[in-house]
Amino acid sequence: MNVFEKRMNKKGNEFDALVIGLIATFIFYGVLWVIFSLGLGNPYHRIFILLGGSWPEGTIQFFTFFAFFWALLMLGSKTRRLKWENNALSLELLPEDEYKVLLPDKINDLRLKLAEIQEWQDSIMIKTLKMACTKFRANKSVQETMDVVNIQTEINLNYLDTSFSIIRYLAWSIPSIGFIGTVMGISGALGHVDQAAAGDLSAVTSLLGTAFDTTLIALLLSILLMFRIHRVQQIEEHFIISVQDYLMSNFVNRIYVPKAER
Repeated sequence: MNVFEKRMNKKGNEFDALVIGLIATFIFYGVLWVIFSLGLGNPYHRIFILLGGSWPEGTIQFFTFFAFFWALLMLGSKTRRLKWENNALSLELLPEDEYKVLLPDKINDLRLKLAEIQEWQDSIMIKTLKMACTKFRANKSVQETMDVVNIQTEINLNYLDTSFSIIRYLAWSIPSIGFIGTVMGISGALGHVDQAAAGDLSAVTSLLGTAFDTTLIALLLSILLMFRIHRVQQIEEHFIISVQDYLMSNFVNRIYVPKAER
């Protein structure tokens, strides 16, 4: 898979998450409406309003949940990708017996095998190991081979950080959307000050309630989402470091170059 195909695949995953997230939001509100239209949710009417069940007052909550579901689906895609990446570690490409070493001819055979595997399993481990094999084949330098592994690990960590950019944006946008709802609710309430002065506080209290409901829901969803983001990022970073440790222990440290080939 070339760089262009990878980027297109990533864009496709993001678009799929957007579409499915939108569908999930409609389903969520559809179920909410069915529950309360049948009278099953009357004891919890306040929760219904809090979640944005009334229209058009619940418009802000709708977009808040949409951003939340979209981000969760993208995190789910990253989790599935990580499970797929872990499969490369089970291929047993490198010796794990502490008494075994890798000779130059074995490394070249390994590089050819990796080229075949990369056609269907272009994982982080396969890519990094192939680059290290190619570097060793070029100059027989164990030090430079180790440098390739370390540099590629840094690149993978940097790429990991950028891969969360849209997810972090959605996590940032959720409380922002909630705050927009608060501003709209307060401004709407100020427009009914004359009714409040006449003794009718229903419109003002309703708008103020909606205003603060949007922020409350947004903050709660943001807390849940940020926890999930940090958890997934922690797992991915641990995986990348584990790949580096695996390659250092079972590849770089096992390379043996006979004196005749040095």
